[in-house]
Amino acid sequence: MDQLGKVLASFGIGKREVDIYLALVERGEMTARELSDLLGIPYTKIYAHLERLERLGLITPTGGVRPAKFRATPPVEVYRILVRQTSEVLKTLKPFFDSLQIVYESRYAAATSTFLTLIRGAERVSDLINEVLSEAETEAYLALPFEELISYKLFATIVEESKRISIKVLTTVRLRVKFDLPPRVEVRTVPEMFGGGAIGGSVLIFVKHGGEISGVYSNERFIAEIAKTYFYNVWQRAK
Repeated sequence: MDQLGKVLASFGIGKREVDIYLALVERGEMTARELSDLLGIPYTKIYAHLERLERLGLITPTGGVRPAKFRATPPVEVYRILVRQTSEVLKTLKPFFDSLQIVYESRYAAATSTFLTLIRGAERVSDLINEVLSEAETEAYLALPFEELISYKLFATIVEESKRISIKVLTTVRLRVKFDLPPRVEVRTVPEMFGGGAIGGSVLIFVKHGGEISGVYSNERFIAEIAKTYFYNVWQRAK
């Protein structure tokens, strides 16, 4: 049981709450007063623990009985709840570890000469667009079809980096009015684009699927050359 307590503590479930849940499992339905007397928890505090357990889905009050009794959620269901919560937490951490992986692969180039990383979310895509621009040596190419990627931060980066490198921007007719950039930054438009990208020393290619912007980020030269070829093909037909 000590191990169970340690695991549940990692979910913010305290010892008193573990004791309450185990008592309900072992003894069946009980009232708040019965739990208070059995476990030595002050009656004035027992309801705070019960409310937390109920909120977490570990217990449920029985209806139509006075005083109210509480029933433990089946242990197998509690296990599923904890697995689901763990999975959700890990999903929120994935963008952070994706970012760390990119940093790792760029710093350990000798060990990992090339890399290919999946990217999800407009915020992360926006950060990498700025990174591609900042790290480009002589030129950079942008294809921006999605309004949520257009920001003051991006414009500031384009303006600053265009002082040292050549930058070409491809966008849609609808979004053209948003690109108030210096004349040294050439901007062309097409009626619409399925996806976009940022090409410099590394390459970021992205699309919108299911309402979410996602794509791939790589330093692979072959992928960069394919992206450049496609960009120039569209660029020549743009206005």
